[in-house]
Amino acid sequence: MKIRRRSQSQLNKGDEIEVKRPNGAFYAATVLRPPSAMQKNMVFVEYKTVFEGPKCVRGFVDLTHVRPPPPLELSRCFKIGDSVDAYWENGWRKGVVRDLLENSKFVVGFDGNGEKEDEESEVDQCNLRLHREWEDGSWVPSQNELAKAPKENGDKSRKVKLKIVFRKRQANDKFQKDEEVEVTGDEEGFKGSWYSAVIVEYCGHDKYLVEYSVIRTVDGVPLRQEAKAQHIRPRPPELSPVASFCPREVVEVWHNDGWWIGVISAVLTGSKYAVYFSLTHEELEVDHSNLRIHQDWKNGKWRIASEERLGQLMTNSNKLLLKMDVEEKRFEAKFPKGMPVEVRSDEPGYEGSWFSAVIVDSLGKDKYLVEYLTLKTEDLGSFLREEAYASYIRPLPPNAQCASRYELLEHVDAWYNDGWWTGRIIKVLTGWKYSVYFRTTNEVMEFKHDDLRRHREWINGKWVIASKVREEGDYLILNYRSRSSATYEPSYRTFCEYAGIGLHTGFTT
Repeated sequence: MKIRRRSQSQLNKGDEIEVKRPNGAFYAATVLRPPSAMQKNMVFVEYKTVFEGPKCVRGFVDLTHVRPPPPLELSRCFKIGDSVDAYWENGWRKGVVRDLLENSKFVVGFDGNGEKEDEESEVDQCNLRLHREWEDGSWVPSQNELAKAPKENGDKSRKVKLKIVFRKRQANDKFQKDEEVEVTGDEEGFKGSWYSAVIVEYCGHDKYLVEYSVIRTVDGVPLRQEAKAQHIRPRPPELSPVASFCPREVVEVWHNDGWWIGVISAVLTGSKYAVYFSLTHEELEVDHSNLRIHQDWKNGKWRIASEERLGQLMTNSNKLLLKMDVEEKRFEAKFPKGMPVEVRSDEPGYEGSWFSAVIVDSLGKDKYLVEYLTLKTEDLGSFLREEAYASYIRPLPPNAQCASRYELLEHVDAWYNDGWWTGRIIKVLTGWKYSVYFRTTNEVMEFKHDDLRRHREWINGKWVIASKVREEGDYLILNYRSRSSATYEPSYRTFCEYAGIGLHTGFTT
């Protein structure tokens, strides 16, 4: 769901930036949410080269660690002693050119900062750039300073011998060295699953040596093995995120370090789905974030899974077909026309928020047309209308205003930016005010009593009041006594800092 927000700084949603991480290197990222009025010095980003499992890492970063990408210099030459940034281990790390090698390669040294020995690495020229600092909104040295920089007295023109080597491509050599691919197997129990890997070399006879990205040997090193070309495919292209999947849709599920092909058998509550795997005749409950659209690699092209593919997966699955027919009938007329409802947003940075709306019409297949009561179109001329799946809709909660004070750690909904956001009371202030922590954005905001309501969840057609500590593994209280402080997730640390709760003892400081 697209929601227009007023920019609070020069950064806007979609801007390409670089973010400095604790190791001192800069990593490419995209702005998902610019600084807000309550978090003026923080920006919500998605890293392009930092991953957690199959997904890019997202999080809030301090504006002091953010800068724009430096301007490109395609013809830049380097010499020994130059201060450079080298693209190494998925980030740009500061180093010094220590030696020049053949084939446009350089030896670059990296400072160990006293904590470990200095490191060296061979780096291709295409992965080097002149080191520059971002100071007071401009690059130092500037482009003009670089253009006017005098040549050293001893700098003489050098003769360069260019050697071009053509590699003879074998008839069955379908994949190149270092190409990112996915590999499947025909072993029992692993059919229908794909694992990320890199091509190491061509072995002949239509076989390749591959190195898996997440599968490791007993010694902890990446597993290498031979694979037939018919069991290898290029890495699928990334598609635009899907707001919701439908019953009978062919998907791939991230499970046990690989992508498994299955079919959506039911849409559940809380952004979850039941997925059926025809090869193993199993059904799993899967979170929306662990699904992707299934694509088939045929005749050298990627294609979205077709009805024919669905038919292949559903063969001899009469029990599943009957179940899905029953589930689809249960979806019919869930929300009648004109009914007041709330609609959930899953836009990055806005997860956990609900917006008031009214049902305009039922579109069939578990989908409805809704009109928001607080969100306007771009021209502000009318209220926004859009399609929404039933899994994103719930009836209006009963009047949940609380006459007495809210208690510490109580789950609440806070009225903010024209919607209700799910959070938790972490401080009870004077004057009937509260500090509320939002896990989805890792933010803490202050609210008046009248801008809060008790949090309820719509489960199996009933409203259920959330308890103070809901489930095992709750990110706030339940298991932190046994955790090591080095393993706490950032959102847990933020909660403890704001609430004044010790990381080990469980007592307020």
